[in-house]
Amino acid sequence: MKKVLLFLSVGLLSNVYACDVCGGFFGILPYDNQSNITLMHRYRLFNGYRTYQQKSTFFPVGAYKTLHGTHTTDSVKTENYSAKDYESYKVFELRCKFFIHKRVEINAFLPLVNNKSKEDELKNNVTGIGDPNLFAAFHMLVPKAEHAIKHRLILGGGIKLPSGNYYAKNSTGKRLPLLLQPGTGSVDYFFFNTYVFSYNKIGFSNTFNYKINGYNFYNEKIANGLSNFSSVFFKVKANQFNFIPSLTAYHEQTNGVLVKNDLMEGTAMHEWMFGIGFDIYYKNFGLNMGMQKTLWQIEQTNELSSVGRFYISLTYNFNQQKYLLGTRKSE
Repeated sequence: MKKVLLFLSVGLLSNVYACDVCGGFFGILPYDNQSNITLMHRYRLFNGYRTYQQKSTFFPVGAYKTLHGTHTTDSVKTENYSAKDYESYKVFELRCKFFIHKRVEINAFLPLVNNKSKEDELKNNVTGIGDPNLFAAFHMLVPKAEHAIKHRLILGGGIKLPSGNYYAKNSTGKRLPLLLQPGTGSVDYFFFNTYVFSYNKIGFSNTFNYKINGYNFYNEKIANGLSNFSSVFFKVKANQFNFIPSLTAYHEQTNGVLVKNDLMEGTAMHEWMFGIGFDIYYKNFGLNMGMQKTLWQIEQTNELSSVGRFYISLTYNFNQQKYLLGTRKSE
């Protein structure tokens, strides 16, 4: 089984291999250095066996919507490699950002996770609180509003705490695989940098993340991983609205899951995604959305293919005038 490395921004978090950590891929935001609160939803899917040249779909039956009347069982298991098999990962996340200084931000992410899988007649569906993430970031370069050419450079790092459920069981009392658990049970560390460049209405952003994962009680560990999120965006202003369409690229890589230092076959992740994003800002509110399709991934025999992911978030930005470490001033 595979699992998203969602880290960060991207995906960066919950059980994720890659993270969506600072939101840097949204470009140079209209609300600069402002504390905010965000509700985000992410969805990631694996479907179709490339070994059997099966076509993948974003929403196979039962992957996103809960279907009543289905039950988890492991009384039978056959290797049919059905095109209806899937693994889906949904996250509903509360994100809080607080600027304690005009260049220093503190962030906290709290995810609610719903992971589902179908393999032949075996079905699993688990929902629970995932592992929270805490991190800080320092804005080394801050764009000057009066300049046509703008630069932003952010460096940061944080920790993922093992408070999520990592011992969930199916209806027969058997513990679910690690990659289906809401939490990992390990203390993990991550580091990232974001660079944003813009000239008038066009721009480019790139966020690189590296994650160092620990072992849990069961001697399980997700191998250290890296991810990179890039975007080319265009800014359009209409009255009080700001629109930012973008083209995006995402890369993630990890060797997979280790149990007692032994690497589990078929759990590696190495892929490239490409897609589009669209952000809308009105007064203090921001609506961000995007979808990416997997265009290249490592070949693994009899493993589900990565299909892609989408995200949508709603943000409220506060009119912050003061910081704990100094009064708000123009850069």
